[in-house]
Amino acid sequence: MLQSCSKNITVFNRSTPVKDLKVEQLNFDYMTIKSKVEFKEAHKTTNATAQIRLKKDSVIWFNLSGALGVQGVRGIITKDSVKVINKVEKQYYAYDFKEVSKEFQFPIDFELIQAIVVGDMPKPLNDDSNAKIIGKRYVIKQNIDNFRITNYIGQENMKLEEVNVTEKETDNSLKLLYKDFRPIDNQGIPYSIFASLIHHNEFGELETQLSIDHSKVETSDKPIKFPFTVPKKYEVQ
Repeated sequence: MLQSCSKNITVFNRSTPVKDLKVEQLNFDYMTIKSKVEFKEAHKTTNATAQIRLKKDSVIWFNLSGALGVQGVRGIITKDSVKVINKVEKQYYAYDFKEVSKEFQFPIDFELIQAIVVGDMPKPLNDDSNAKIIGKRYVIKQNIDNFRITNYIGQENMKLEEVNVTEKETDNSLKLLYKDFRPIDNQGIPYSIFASLIHHNEFGELETQLSIDHSKVETSDKPIKFPFTVPKKYEVQ
């Protein structure tokens, strides 16, 4: 039996049902975020300032500025699509998640994107799973459909600190790291987020990295706006 020095953390055996482990998921209606974003591909790095707005489990809106190639880029993500307008190039892009997943060679959906932005677990816990203690973290492994998922939960804040997702058929993988947790509405949200996506093709192993550093996060229980209109003169890509 391992004993925690915090009164707020339950004492767990080496293996404990996750139903007894209360992992904190961020609860909110609407959220606005200001962030610095860095996107790295094989031979290119792009930096931008991002404004992000969310309606939980429904809409993610973003506006990028400050970098050549992303100046004037605005997008809206819903349960079934990703739509982007480039005001400088006067172009409009619309994708379903099947197309997005094909582009990154990894299954991507709305829930995964939302989880990355706010630091929640990508997949809900299954009560049949077990949590083990390794060091100062609880480790929860999941086998869901075609994925192997390992979640690392901090004992002090009960927040997700790291997650590794591997697609069984391809061995493509996604690693997420969350740091710099700060309070919001008596909860915790990571202000520093790092994502590494590794996929394999005929040229070998390729890695795409995304770093997000929030500078301001606010929540609201009142509706906020998600402005997104496509001028008729824009070219559809």
